Amino acid sequence: MSGRMMRASHTLNAGPHAGFEHASASFTAATPPVLEVDPGEPFSLDARSLLTGGLFESTGEYEKLSIPVTGPVLVRGVQPGDVLRVDVHEIRIANRGAMVTLPGRGGFSGGLARRGHIVEIADGEVRFDDGVTIPVRPMIGKIGIAPAGAGPDSSTVGSHGGNMDCKDVTAGAAVILPVQVPGAMLYAGDLHAAQGDGECSLTGVEVEGTVVLSCRVLPAAPLRRPVVLSGGSVITIGDGGDLDEAARNALDDMLELLAADRQWPREKAAMLLSAAADVSVSQLVNARASVKVTLASRYFSTPPFSIDPPTRNA
Repeated sequence: MSGRMMRASHTLNAGPHAGFEHASASFTAATPPVLEVDPGEPFSLDARSLLTGGLFESTGEYEKLSIPVTGPVLVRGVQPGDVLRVDVHEIRIANRGAMVTLPGRGGFSGGLARRGHIVEIADGEVRFDDGVTIPVRPMIGKIGIAPAGAGPDSSTVGSHGGNMDCKDVTAGAAVILPVQVPGAMLYAGDLHAAQGDGECSLTGVEVEGTVVLSCRVLPAAPLRRPVVLSGGSVITIGDGGDLDEAARNALDDMLELLAADRQWPREKAAMLLSAAADVSVSQLVNARASVKVTLASRYFSTPPFSIDPPTRNA
């Protein structure tokens, strides 16, 4: 590890564990599972970062660096057509993080130069510069399952989840995914100590760490893409070749969920969303953008969307 791990106040007694050696560049069902777990069984995954292996500090060729995911984890008994809920119990991070900018990347006009920046993390803060700190809010940038067919690159977002870069995927949150292959074949990685909506310069505060997760099957739901439960809200994640397409997908998904839950016509559900939901950017710097629509769970009448996810650590 690059640095001592920051431990959560409570450590879940997780069962199976997969380390750095099980890194993958794609969300694929072709790789043999590194773990097999039962529904409800907690397990741990170590996550690599830009600092893993020391190349970040020995080269300025940051384009050659990548952030893989760890997995796959096979969830016993899960089949295509099921709906999988992945609960995030803990995110433990190292005490150093890194960020980069690259020519031709990022959301800014005029472009950015190639630059790397290493930060220390201590006392709940990212020490960005002298006198400038950012509150630590650990999150999972990449989490998803293997799709049917070819496995997409680990930096791709889609119906399988993947590189959503949704800053709401924190400890205590849950990610709900439509299963496409037997066992689901779950991957996770790309931890951030902090990230703003949009991840506008290309990276959050990229950091090594360990996540503790568990999975279970939910009753069937009208689900085409990932849904996140976090902080008392339901969040749909849309992806697209541009932000407009990603926003339409996220809005359509939320509209379908709410209309089915309330048994309302689409027009009535759309009015509620216009008055009460927020549309915002998760990530705009990769090949496919991701947009989220956030609606308080109190507007839903039935589980799993009407209730907050359970929290396993204080």
